[in-house]
Order: sequence, then C-alpha cells, then structure tokens
Amino acid sequence: MTDDRTAQRLDALIGDYLRGRTSRRRLVAEATRLGGLGLVAAALAPERRRAFAAPNVRSAVVSSAQSDKQPITDMTTPELLAFYDEVLPFRDQLPMEAGEVGGGPIKVGFSQTGFNHPWRVEMIKAAQAEVARHPNVSLVITDGNVDIRKQNNDVDDLLAQGVDAIVMSPVESAGLAPAALKVMAAGKPIVLLDRDVPNEKTLFIGQSNVTMAKGVAEAMVKALNGQGNVVELTGLIGSSPAIDRQKGMQEALAAAPGIKVVANGDAEWIRDPAVKLMDDFLVAHQDINAVFSHAEESSWGAQFSVARANRCAGKILHFTHDGSNAGFQSVKDGLFAADGNYSPFIGDVGVRAALMALQGQEIPNREEYEFEGFLYRLPDLPVVTAENADAWIGKGWGDFAPPENPCG
Repeated sequence: MTDDRTAQRLDALIGDYLRGRTSRRRLVAEATRLGGLGLVAAALAPERRRAFAAPNVRSAVVSSAQSDKQPITDMTTPELLAFYDEVLPFRDQLPMEAGEVGGGPIKVGFSQTGFNHPWRVEMIKAAQAEVARHPNVSLVITDGNVDIRKQNNDVDDLLAQGVDAIVMSPVESAGLAPAALKVMAAGKPIVLLDRDVPNEKTLFIGQSNVTMAKGVAEAMVKALNGQGNVVELTGLIGSSPAIDRQKGMQEALAAAPGIKVVANGDAEWIRDPAVKLMDDFLVAHQDINAVFSHAEESSWGAQFSVARANRCAGKILHFTHDGSNAGFQSVKDGLFAADGNYSPFIGDVGVRAALMALQGQEIPNREEYEFEGFLYRLPDLPVVTAENADAWIGKGWGDFAPPENPCG
C-alpha cells in the first residue's frame, strides 16, 4: 500500500470515528493494521473531536427559552427562532402557535440515542427551536450513549424528575420497549422519533425510507434512460433503514427491466467497507453505470475506489441518501447525481405532538398501524438533484465539508 493510499484510508477512518459512524475499537484496529496508530491518538484529542461532536454531557441538561444559551447546541433563543423560520422543513406538520401552552410550566423529557453524531444533535436542535417558541416550556435532555441500558435508565431518571411527557428516539426498538411501557404506565404521553418500539405508545413519528429510496432510484432510472448495470452498497445488513432503502430501490427498478443490479454488499453506512466492496466490484464488472449507496459516506468511499482504479472516464453515476449539507454540496459539485433527503429535523414535531397530547388534543392524520398506538407519517422531502441543490444547501444537517472530487 502506498503512503498516499495509507494516508487517505487513515483520514477516512478518523473522519468516520469523529462523526460517530465507526467505533473506537474498529478505528484502533484498522489504524494499527495500517501502521497509523499515532494519527488515531491525534484524532482522539479534544480539539479534533470538537469539530464534529457535541459536548460530552453525561447527565440530564435543561433547555428553555429563558436560558442565555442552550446546552448541547450552544445556541441562543434568537438563533433558534431564526433556525426555526429559515431551516426546519416540517413546520407545517402539527402546527402550533407560538406563546405559552396551557396554564402553567410544562417540562418535557427528551431521551436521545446519543450525542455522538451531528445527525442526532440536529434533532435536539430542532426540539430546542420549538421550545424557544413557548416561554413556559422547558426540555430536559439525556444522552443515551448509544447504549440500551443507559437509555432505559435515562427514562427512569426523567420520570423521577417529574417530566410531564417524554420524547424519545430509541437506540434500538425492542430494547427500549420497557421504557416506553413505563412511561405509559405512569400516565404520561410518550412520542417516538425515527425509530419505533413494538408496543403501546402515544405516537410514533417517522419518515419513510422506502418511498425516499424509491424516489432516488427513480432519479437513477431517468438518468440511465432505463438501461444499465448498477451496483448497490447497502447500509448495515438487517437494520430496518437498510432493508427499507433496498426495498424502495427494488420497487423503482421493477418498472425498469433494462436496469440490472450486478452486485451488492454491506457497506455498513461508512466509507472504508464501501471502498473495499467497490474495489471488488470494479474488478469483477467492467461495465458499471451507476452506484446506488444507502449512505453518503459509502458514496464518497466508492468514488475514491473508482478514481484509484482509473475508471473516472467511465462516468459512473452515484445515487445516495442522508441529506447532509455536505451531501447536497456534492450534488451541486457533480459528485452525486441525487441525494435522498432524510432529515433529522423532526424534534420540533415531536415536541409539538407531546404538547398537543398534554392539552388533550387529538393528533390529526394519525394512523393505526401494525403496532399498538398510532403512527404519524411525515411527508417525503424532495430528492436533491442538480436542479434543486442550491435551494437545499444550508437546509441539510451538519457543517462539515465534503471531500474533494477524486476524479478532479
């Protein structure tokens, strides 16, 4: 392996770790194999981590409109109100007038999977933006540390603190079912965001990975004129988003028999496995027209592999998902042909749903579905392509920059 290639692989690993997309154990193991453990030590330094991660807050923190600056996001109330007006895409879902709600102070608990990834922090920011609109509402936020036991304990702590309702984004569906049942048994509303639990709850709010991925795949069918060979880089095999994104692609391709998926593999949502898979795909298939990736990081990894194999002249198109500002910039720059717009900005909807439940208001357009409780399905956001990238840059999540185009 050349020094340049080693440096590129180490840089990708460090970036994945700092953004919470790979574990410390895997980072150290891979860096040791590549002979770059010293770079890992630098990556773990606090000044590097601050560029990507939220503050390491381990106990519950309180956010309210009365605070000068909010925890986790470090934003002021005026900044959050501007963010609400200028960025949040679901303001018209379960709309609520600004001002006091009900007749006294309201304390909402927010149990987050973890603070280890900007996507999760942006969800908290959206929740804080809603709270900033209501002077009598406060938000108690806990960090689940991506640990089932810790998040279950967090819910116990929130109940002990006397919160009026809980909004939760579970680290794992079945593992957080007991926590949801405790909240319901306490007679308090519980609103689930992004990931569900398979038992009773007040409301589950989520976007559809199936229809989002179908929209991206339909953009791929159009770009390929219904003909060509495609390789698929999935998210973590067996995870519900990966299953649903593959299903959406397959639904779109059912109407395009001229497009063939010639290979697929588990890229685990991150860059390094995608590089290895794409290396193999390029050796096995001389005619690849497009890559359908379940995550932006996988797409950036696939592009690096294409450039290293001197296949840039083949004009392989990249279709991806995640909805970050870096991804939208990559669409504008021509690295991606389309990016599925899966937004973390749903925390405000969750807070509004909890406040409505506390006021005894029925959630409009809620649906019965396969689990107990109700589903509120958020509408799909537009697939981002070259035609609308300018309108969406700045409305995605994250403030990190995309990698440079390896094909120049």
